[in-house]
Amino acid sequence: MAASDDPVTFARAVATTLFAWDTTDRRPVDAHRDPIIAVGDPAGIETPGLVADLALYLPTAEAWKLLSGYSTRQWLDITAAAVPASWPGIAANAPAGSLAPGTTAVTIDGIRHRAGTWEGEHVHDKFTVAFTMFVVCGPTHPTCHLLRLGALDTPLR
Repeated sequence: MAASDDPVTFARAVATTLFAWDTTDRRPVDAHRDPIIAVGDPAGIETPGLVADLALYLPTAEAWKLLSGYSTRQWLDITAAAVPASWPGIAANAPAGSLAPGTTAVTIDGIRHRAGTWEGEHVHDKFTVAFTMFVVCGPTHPTCHLLRLGALDTPLR
């Protein structure tokens, strides 16, 4: 995932990476989680929360094994990525010192694709998704880092 100092560009890259997995590549699900954690909070303060967030976005190891039997793969077509209109007010009302300078929310809207094989036939489903991620960029860090992922389909607007 390429580094960026722009929160929306960075959020797009994270979202694309988060939703892009393929059970036929024979890598464990953790191999898809680790690149996201690698761009997480450099101080490690938010890392336990980010790991918990990722557990809600990625299949469990058991589900991964089941999905691999169907050659399941997933990807995301992003239809919109923007700082939600509510964010400036939320940030302004946050307790002093609770948000590092450059902390921003970015809401991603898109279409999640899942494809695979069912009873010998190719299948492909599409689902609309929306979520918000919280990132910190400059002046705190020269490039952006992922702090947390909001719950899927409950984005800030």
